[in-house]
Amino acid sequence: MLDEPPIALFAAQPGVTPGWVIRNLPAWSYTKSVYGVTVWQWVALPLAFVLSMLTGALLSAIFVRLTSPIARRTATTWDDELLVALRGPATLFLGTTAFWSVEPAIALRRAASDVVGRGVDALLVASLLWGLFGLLDVLAHHVGARIAKAGDTKDRGGALSLVAISTKAAKVLLVIFGFILVLGQLGLNVTGIIAGLGIGGIAVALASQKTLENLFGSFTIGVDRPLHIGDCVRVDELVGTVEQIGLRSTRIRTLDRTLVTMPNGRLSDMRIENYSARDRLRLHAKIGLVYSTSPAVVRRIVEEMRSYLAERPGIYPDAVNVNFIGFGDSALTIEVMVWLDSCEWTEFLTWREEILFGLMEIVEKNGSAFAFPTQTIHVASYPSPPQPGPAEKRSER
Repeated sequence: MLDEPPIALFAAQPGVTPGWVIRNLPAWSYTKSVYGVTVWQWVALPLAFVLSMLTGALLSAIFVRLTSPIARRTATTWDDELLVALRGPATLFLGTTAFWSVEPAIALRRAASDVVGRGVDALLVASLLWGLFGLLDVLAHHVGARIAKAGDTKDRGGALSLVAISTKAAKVLLVIFGFILVLGQLGLNVTGIIAGLGIGGIAVALASQKTLENLFGSFTIGVDRPLHIGDCVRVDELVGTVEQIGLRSTRIRTLDRTLVTMPNGRLSDMRIENYSARDRLRLHAKIGLVYSTSPAVVRRIVEEMRSYLAERPGIYPDAVNVNFIGFGDSALTIEVMVWLDSCEWTEFLTWREEILFGLMEIVEKNGSAFAFPTQTIHVASYPSPPQPGPAEKRSER
């Protein structure tokens, strides 16, 4: 990544011991070597690295100290958090750059200098990846906060799960990409590593098929948002309230107060009916009148029911349906279908009770009655038995 240093301190040449070392250190420190690196160089390398990291920390602290007042004066807070998140990566980057600048003064041989150079490149790549990690965290935090603040609180489950999944997926990709890039900077052959990761990835995918299915199901639920935390839903034959939407599963509290945990992979393929998404609540009733009710009375009952419902407060005015719909097995059937212009279930229960009482009073006031299942059995009369003739009468005598 970095081929030539910007400054050659002390005018050192590769492999040539600097004059200040010869003048100030004992002869054995620059005459004895291990793996082509003299004793004084083994001491100087870690010492220079530590001093360089301290220099990087000092420079990043000065930068944060100078820019923090500017960030605090802005209306947003993401810049303040970004300064805190990038301080560590900036320290590593600046410290590595400082070490790369002073490394020529140690006068390593070409082979040792190449090894140190690859390590420096790897550290620079690591600092950049670390900075991207911090940037992702700040971005995810503020996107989640904006969703929770701007949207309905019921949207938090799906939306925040989607943000969390996307952030973790991006971090995994960064780790894989950075791992391969660092190994390449260290001089290793990454072609075989990539092939090995591909085979290993297939094995891991096969072994964790259900887990991946649930993760993708969670992603689908987060995008489509068919349900939210606090919603009353029907999932197939299950009815309950959503309590938690996680990365792997969703928890639903049933009407019996039991807690059902459903994997997101399965949930994303199921039929979900969201009762909380209704914009109004419906009252649908079929009223059966006895067959003794005359047509005029049936017509009067229907008209009075329409007028009664149209005058009731809270009823959705554009859809008041009261109709005589047919002849049942044991009743004349009137269908009533109206909507309450509200989504509160407890309010609907009280409203429905009042409506049904009012309809009962209309039927009673008009002299009719509610029918119940009855059957009428008609028995035909049997023919009279044949009368005996005169001969039969004489024989009887």
